[in-house]
Amino acid sequence: MGVAYASTAARGNSLAETGPERDAARVIEREAAVRAVEERLERDYQQWRAVSSDAVRMAVVRVEEHELVWIVSWQSKEFASTRNSKYLLVGNGPYLVDRVDGGLHQIGVVSAVTGEWENDYRARIRGLPVHTAVDDLHDALCGVAATHGRMHAVRTLRQRLPMLSPAEAIEYVSALLNGDAPARLLAVVTKELVEPLNPVLAVKTISSGAVIRAGQRPDG
Repeated sequence: MGVAYASTAARGNSLAETGPERDAARVIEREAAVRAVEERLERDYQQWRAVSSDAVRMAVVRVEEHELVWIVSWQSKEFASTRNSKYLLVGNGPYLVDRVDGGLHQIGVVSAVTGEWENDYRARIRGLPVHTAVDDLHDALCGVAATHGRMHAVRTLRQRLPMLSPAEAIEYVSALLNGDAPARLLAVVTKELVEPLNPVLAVKTISSGAVIRAGQRPDG
């Protein structure tokens, strides 16, 4: 099953420079992304030092370009400078800096390794469409209807989702073939086919692009 995102109808590897504007939208450069994370790390260090003598300074150690964000990894400053494993931090997921609005977000290690954060980011942070199992079902139903007719598509839907009554299946397929599936039945289908996102894999927003544009810095 897929993860619960809005249904639709790559990760980039290039480190080529981008201009200050692209398609009339502000583009956040690599240096600005690093600076945003360094400011966050310094703020966290100062807050930690205020309550503990064990506070450790952090440093940016790697920056990776993604089509949506800059992925900024960090480690203890001592490890970054010495590469001594006794200073190595474990379990610290990278920051994500949005390449359009500069929003600062963070993900866990598992989400970073598996890439599970991407669909959450596209759908929830950017509001972009994400392909799900519902889209696959719709493609299959439309294909069956085109080849064998509407009632074959209805039977296919009932085989996949027997909780739908015959009347509901007919209504669903008929509406789908005319444009869009009925919202109330689409909600039922989505619940059955699309797995809710595990909160551990979700993107955590530190400061939204709107807040940054307003020149505000949230505490914490």
